[in-house]
Amino acid sequence: MITIGLALPHYDGLFPTPGVTGAHRTRKALAYAQRAEQAGLHQVWVSDHLWLDVAPQDRRRSPDCWTLLAAIAATTRRIRIGSLVTPAPLRAPELLVHQIATVADLAGERVDIGLGAGWNADEFAAAGRRFPAVADRLASVERTAALIRAELGPMAPQVWVGGKRSGILGVAARIADGWNLAWNPTPADYRRCLGRLNTAQPSARRSTVPILRSVGLTTVIGTDEADLHQRWTRLRRWVPGGHLDGLSFDAWRSRGLIGTPDEVHNRLTAWKSLGVDHVVCALGMPFGLFDDEQVDLLTAAARRAGAATTAKPITQEGTT
Repeated sequence: MITIGLALPHYDGLFPTPGVTGAHRTRKALAYAQRAEQAGLHQVWVSDHLWLDVAPQDRRRSPDCWTLLAAIAATTRRIRIGSLVTPAPLRAPELLVHQIATVADLAGERVDIGLGAGWNADEFAAAGRRFPAVADRLASVERTAALIRAELGPMAPQVWVGGKRSGILGVAARIADGWNLAWNPTPADYRRCLGRLNTAQPSARRSTVPILRSVGLTTVIGTDEADLHQRWTRLRRWVPGGHLDGLSFDAWRSRGLIGTPDEVHNRLTAWKSLGVDHVVCALGMPFGLFDDEQVDLLTAAARRAGAATTAKPITQEGTT
């Protein structure tokens, strides 16, 4: 059964009230994680970046991914949590494993670790880390996953690998429990990347548990055609950097999970038929939220499509 996750809003100004920044931003992100749990969503995902450049001279800061995940773990009981994705070379592996272990202490079996190779050289420089060559960054993903499993043993969280290029797909094929493709792939994009993933998968892995599959999709739901048009108008004003100014309404609504409840239902059903296990929904833009009502509309649409919308309660001592 397909499950539904939320790309949690947590960057400066990427909330329905754009002035939410700094400490208010971090507290608001935590509140939205709790709201997602109350709504019955299966998972929340936090991106692992120091900032997001939404336009020239417009840099939006973020709370630390694993610190925020620890806070979410401590203040929720059922919803799964995860990073989407942590650039493996950006953090010292031993320190990252220590952080993950602490979050797992609080969340039990609810943690998923998304790993990627990293791409933003400026971010590495700001963190005082060397920006390695592609081959070294890919190798870092494999080494980090191996260290997580060696240090945490049978209780190690699932490792997801995110990406679409051949190199990272090869890494996912060899070591991942799950694979994520974002943002807004078409079904043809997904099938093409999945073919590369399957081709790269060692024969020994093909006979074991299959790799879980997820896609990240921009999600905007209107109650009907008129309502969708109104939300489109509001979203264009809200999105920073004018990123939607050159896009027509019809081109925009062809993306991801954008449309009326019937359209969203049909698209979720289509992704499920392609073998997708999990959909990460970005409500307006990745890791932003322009409209509070979208959380409830998404939950209703997911239930209508037969998606699992409530994570299994955990029973580990100290977390129930």
